[in-house]
Amino acid sequence: MNNDFAFHLYKKLVEMPDYQSKNIFFSPFSVSMALSELSLGAGGETRKQLLSGIGYNSSVFSTEEMHRMFHSLLEEIDQRTGVDIDVGSALYVSDKLKLLPEFLEKIKEFYHSDGFTVDFSVKETVDKINTYVKDKTHGKIDRAVDDLESDTLMFLLTYIFFQGKWDMSFDPSKTHQSTFHVDAETTVPVQMMYKYASLKVFYDDELLSKVLCLDYDDSFSMFLAVPDIHTFFEAKTIKDLEKAISRQHIEKWRTSVNKRKVSIYVPKLSLKTSYSLNDILKGLGMADMFTDNANFTGMSEENIFISKAMHKATLDIDEKGTTAAAVTTASFTPYSYNPLLFLHFDNPFMIFITDQKNGNILFFGKVVNPEEKQ
Repeated sequence: MNNDFAFHLYKKLVEMPDYQSKNIFFSPFSVSMALSELSLGAGGETRKQLLSGIGYNSSVFSTEEMHRMFHSLLEEIDQRTGVDIDVGSALYVSDKLKLLPEFLEKIKEFYHSDGFTVDFSVKETVDKINTYVKDKTHGKIDRAVDDLESDTLMFLLTYIFFQGKWDMSFDPSKTHQSTFHVDAETTVPVQMMYKYASLKVFYDDELLSKVLCLDYDDSFSMFLAVPDIHTFFEAKTIKDLEKAISRQHIEKWRTSVNKRKVSIYVPKLSLKTSYSLNDILKGLGMADMFTDNANFTGMSEENIFISKAMHKATLDIDEKGTTAAAVTTASFTPYSYNPLLFLHFDNPFMIFITDQKNGNILFFGKVVNPEEKQ
């Protein structure tokens, strides 16, 4: 998976007026997997746009190799122990649509996709899809879809569920009521977890931000980054951080965090997010698939296009660890000041759940207001 795509998607999301001052949380892994699967059945300009949008570089590897890489990644994730992680996809096809056998074979071979033939004109189909997603995300996402048009021909979904316990858990008796500063004028009450321990931290001089890395086991980590509001320079805000941050910063943090004795304050969180991806993906250059210019001749001889693409995600952080789930659906400093003695995540901060083995960003987000549940 291409982490540049994660940042392109994030920056498109925060440009949207509806999401500018909201919590953001999504799985770039889930979205890119759905788009990669769609590219299997796309042709012409639609295929070009999909591959370009997810950051495919033909000079590095072939499309066949790209699909094989996803396949290897899914196989490898399946073998992980120490955390509970489940990734997969499902394809629901109308009994009125004939899909090409080659497309069905490839989506099964590369993505282990489950396949179902359904009648989209009956409400039970929506219930079936929601039950499937609820089961795969261990109850975290119970409604992947509210309704579907009766003339829907195909419905593709990808899901990811992650549950990990901290290497070093927080002591619940140290959790206390505290204040989170949404902005200069607004505060909200939060349950703040506390720990004093030898932890992986880093001060990013370029971004003027404090970075904390909390491991789950030897496989996955969470990075939290908060702008340093006590700097001698002009205080940075979350907007400054999200504007400047890139894939290269995450790569730098992975090798730059060092253990040192610090006090950390991290809020307990329970967030739910939901995004319509149509305009966001169009903004990333993938427009044709949503119009009658769509070319999915590798899927079916019928003229089909995607009417709706959605993404939903959840995040829970407590003293024991983290639970995160997502589903993507497509219907068709040099001073004596020491900034790292205390890391207070009591101002808006950014959050990443990454795979230590390959650096993939599984989940990506920003917490602006921990009290905003949806």
